[in-house]
Amino acid sequence: MKLSRSLTLVSAVATAAVVAITPSAFAAATTLNVGGASSVKSVVNACVPSLPSNVTFAYDSQSSGTGQSNMETGKYDYAYSDGAHTASQSGTAINASEIHIPAYVWPIGVEYNLNTTKQVSISAVNVAKIFAGKITMWNDPALVADNNRSVTVISYRKDDKGAVMKDAKGNPIVLSSRTVVNRVSLPSQPITVIYRSDSSGTTENFTNAFSKIDPADFAAKSKVFASINPKTVTADPIHFQGASGSAGVAALAGKIKYSITYAETSFAAANGLKLAAVINNGDLVLPNSDAANGFIATQKIDSNSGIVTYDYLNPNHGVYPFTVVTYALALTKYGNADKAAAVKAAINYLAFSCSKNGDYGFTTIDPTSPLGKVTSAQIAKLGA
Repeated sequence: MKLSRSLTLVSAVATAAVVAITPSAFAAATTLNVGGASSVKSVVNACVPSLPSNVTFAYDSQSSGTGQSNMETGKYDYAYSDGAHTASQSGTAINASEIHIPAYVWPIGVEYNLNTTKQVSISAVNVAKIFAGKITMWNDPALVADNNRSVTVISYRKDDKGAVMKDAKGNPIVLSSRTVVNRVSLPSQPITVIYRSDSSGTTENFTNAFSKIDPADFAAKSKVFASINPKTVTADPIHFQGASGSAGVAALAGKIKYSITYAETSFAAANGLKLAAVINNGDLVLPNSDAANGFIATQKIDSNSGIVTYDYLNPNHGVYPFTVVTYALALTKYGNADKAAAVKAAINYLAFSCSKNGDYGFTTIDPTSPLGKVTSAQIAKLGA
């Protein structure tokens, strides 16, 4: 998925809707302390060199939980988090002026290590059952059925800039659909599940989706995967292995044949992994920008808090259920005008205007969309 593709969505009209921030908006050169979610490491690091000239930072890629904790203690000026910051991570109270700013939209890739060039497909409920330890073999009848069945592939109508068009209700417009028949052989090998062992917003979003898609196996919600089903993880340390960070799980999965993991999609190719197509509502859906944006288009967004409430049972066709909005956590009261302006400039630029080309697995937010309008409104609240 090309980041540059999504950037073409920003037209002259759209740009006018974005909060106008220029280097002249603040007088002093400002170095910020920024960190948090490891999922956004690639896109943030690629865009930092082209930030407005009076602001700079080195991104401290850790985890969403670390980002939240360091906002509580004041170590970070702003942080990226894949989950909403609603409870203290450090024991220190959340700053009363902290707000959520939707900054990125992206699909969680279900990434596997198999000797096959064919596209492996897994239904959303069977993805959950794999990570719950209920499906333990690649040739389990449920997975064999997923990969030997008829499914529908959806194409969206797009404008001349490549943006998915929406109807009057904001739903993506389906251009066409076609039926395809999957025929993929799967090996008689045990599945090794590679999970995030650290406090992770990716885990939080992934398992929140599972709690709706497969509530019998995922009644609990947690930012730490091992705490969801500790008996399964502890009982089988060979086929349930943990690693820290998105790069960590992808690297470990790349070394273990017949493994599966979850991470931002750009980590797959870098580690020799393939991305599963998810069967959702009878549709075969790849983790790409169209399917992620189609999912987000109909979600509820609180205009005051900036927090998105996900409907993981979204009935629309062609949508990817494991989709995430990454938030920038920032303050409405910094007590320093230069710092406030620098934070505002950085978040605004990285959310809307980064022109760095690359295959990062993210799409920047369309400022004319309902989500983009909330992003702009939230950025405007930042101040001294």
